[in-house]
Amino acid sequence: MSITRSSIIVTIFTIFGLGLGFLSNMVIAMKFGAHADMDIFLAAAALPLFITSILSGTLNFTFIPVFAEYKARGAVESWKVVSSLINISFVVTVIFCITGIILAEHLTRILVPGFTQGQIVQTANLLRWLLPLIVFTAVNELMASVYYSNNRFVVPSLNKIIGPIITMLYVFLFHESLSTKSLALAMLTAVFLQAVILAAGFLKRRDFYYSLSFDHTHPGVKKIFKLMIPLVLGMIFYRAVPVFDRYFLSRLSEGSISHVGYAMKLMSVIPVVIVSGISISIFPVMAKYATEHNMNELKSIMSKGLGMLFFMSVPVAMFLGVFGKPVVKLIFERGAFVASDTSAVYRAFFLYIIALPAGVMGYIIGQGYYVLKDTRTVVLIGVAEMVLYIFLCYALLQFLGYLAIPAAYAIQLNLGALLCGLILRYKLGNKGGITMLLSMAKHIVAAMVPLSVVLVFFWFTITDPITIMVLIPICFIAYLLISRFVFITDEAVSICEIIMRMHKQVRLILVQATEVK
Repeated sequence: MSITRSSIIVTIFTIFGLGLGFLSNMVIAMKFGAHADMDIFLAAAALPLFITSILSGTLNFTFIPVFAEYKARGAVESWKVVSSLINISFVVTVIFCITGIILAEHLTRILVPGFTQGQIVQTANLLRWLLPLIVFTAVNELMASVYYSNNRFVVPSLNKIIGPIITMLYVFLFHESLSTKSLALAMLTAVFLQAVILAAGFLKRRDFYYSLSFDHTHPGVKKIFKLMIPLVLGMIFYRAVPVFDRYFLSRLSEGSISHVGYAMKLMSVIPVVIVSGISISIFPVMAKYATEHNMNELKSIMSKGLGMLFFMSVPVAMFLGVFGKPVVKLIFERGAFVASDTSAVYRAFFLYIIALPAGVMGYIIGQGYYVLKDTRTVVLIGVAEMVLYIFLCYALLQFLGYLAIPAAYAIQLNLGALLCGLILRYKLGNKGGITMLLSMAKHIVAAMVPLSVVLVFFWFTITDPITIMVLIPICFIAYLLISRFVFITDEAVSICEIIMRMHKQVRLILVQATEVK
């Protein structure tokens, strides 16, 4: 399967999942608003989601390059690695989960010191329900990585659809009787169903040879753990952003955690749409080139990936940064979520969106380190970023209140991506980069043109969400055409060629259907 086709498949699932995710967020905001119950749920979810983000960020990225290496030696050896790693991860995470359940209240007191005793008890109870997410996430990430390594993208992409559907169903059915516990149960049900679907593929496919092996001494398993350990240690620091957020915000007024949480939830879905189709499909190819020590091809595909990500993210950041408030209103403002919540969430979202281009490019830069099996540099930079983030939060909290969190995040992420990119460029030969910088400058100018036209005619007087939702795609089309026919950038040319090919295929299908009739 070609990279373009793989990217399209993943992107389609991602966009569909995004639409469902927006619907689920609308339902959550409508039923729970930005009040104490939502603060408690977000506080309880911080630790499990922190750990699952570490697992997502280490298991597949360290596993895929090693699996690619052993896959070349034959199915038997590669599946010894797969089976042993899945089984060992399951046992370790179960032990961790049980320990967390026992110590839930003690952990809560440390994580949210600003909560009252009643809030701490409620948070600890929710935390016990959410901790099993860790077990399912570990197993699901590894199984999904096997699918990706075999160029099978449909089955692991189904989780993007399952989660939002289950969430909406549970909230509608149980929000009155269970309050935010309905969200915890929805998350558990979704990861369980994903595990069942992925496991079914393992049992049915003839080229999947899973077994109950626990060979922790296998060289492939030891190599993965050797790559993982420094990465996990580093991620304990730099993936702990939500945990520190809850720590700082628990001392502020009611709703602070929720306002930042809603803004981050809205922000977090945008990179997934932009990144997933590109990063997931090119990562196995990057791993292959790195294994073959083909640095020229590795640099070439990374450059294309980074260029495409910047091309996609810059207009989104600009358009949503300026016209984001009506979008926030459209998605969240109804029921328990009122106009003052919309304003508070938009202010936080505006600061978060500044970090979008750096954030999405960081995916490919990080993958570059992973395929080079250099997790140590990632760890060192990540720890430095986290130290900077904590310092900024402390320094800005008294001046900006809850907005100190997104402001610190934007500064830390931009500086971190710049440093990671410069070091990786040095590791890959210290060549190139000027062409990419020129291309980035062209894309910034191309995005500013339609945005400036809208501002000249309407300034900031547009408050109707529907008008904004119409203007944003129009601005993006104008941006694409300017990039294609004025600046003639490679990214715009590629996108237009893909659109033309899809248009021809649709026309061919319609013609064939007409002839049949």
